Amino acid sequence: MRFAVNYSTKLAELVMAGKVDFDLFKCPEWEGLLKAATPIKPVYLHLDITIGRDRVQRLDYAKLRRMLAETNTPHVNCHLSGSADLKIGNKTDRLTLLKRWIDEINLLKREFPGYTVISENLPFEPPIPEYHLASDPKLITEAILETDTGLLLDISHARISADTLGVDYREYIESLPLERLHEIHITGLRSYHGYLADHFEMQEGDWSSAEWAADQIAAEAWREPEIVAFEYGGVGEWFSWRTETWALEEQVPRLNKLFGENRQSI
Repeated sequence: MRFAVNYSTKLAELVMAGKVDFDLFKCPEWEGLLKAATPIKPVYLHLDITIGRDRVQRLDYAKLRRMLAETNTPHVNCHLSGSADLKIGNKTDRLTLLKRWIDEINLLKREFPGYTVISENLPFEPPIPEYHLASDPKLITEAILETDTGLLLDISHARISADTLGVDYREYIESLPLERLHEIHITGLRSYHGYLADHFEMQEGDWSSAEWAADQIAAEAWREPEIVAFEYGGVGEWFSWRTETWALEEQVPRLNKLFGENRQSI
């Protein structure tokens, strides 16, 4: 198990100054960003692949295969989405989305031979109705088991979906196929424009979910993932305004002790 953090210029500066250490940078498939990150620390890719929307047929597979090989990325990730017209209580809609997922995951398996395909749960909230049916853990489990693929557990997404659905987030997570776990994402949550939002620094209440996950892995209740990533910070308009040096300097070492190659028991 290795611990990764979203690449950002502020994080790179801390690494080069010897103020933080961890195993990997997590990067999108941006050529320029990889050129900046790879001289500093090993990198793995988190791909912008969404299934359930008939988009995977148009991906540049040759480019993605080359970049995955160059970075030694251990698996191919995708995001389990849907469409707003598909309703969670409709059996026909459930079967429609499940078939889309299975067909598109199988396409990814054919295009990326030798890689495990892993599927990420997305956060359902009322402003994102296309994630309602897609957030159903039973449907997620069916797709992963039917395609013999893996799970990318985003704990923050699970906490948001569970909050929206009015269930305990641990119960929600434990209904997913954790025996297929290959990667975990962790962030802090904060209320933003009236809803829970992720990709913030860890708040006091966020640490209990991270420590619970570390306990579950240590107890072998969950499959030990290849990577645990702190999805805080980044580049571009979406991430740069919430990338604080103080948070990286304080929180990366604490998470690295939980999930890094040289992790410590809690």
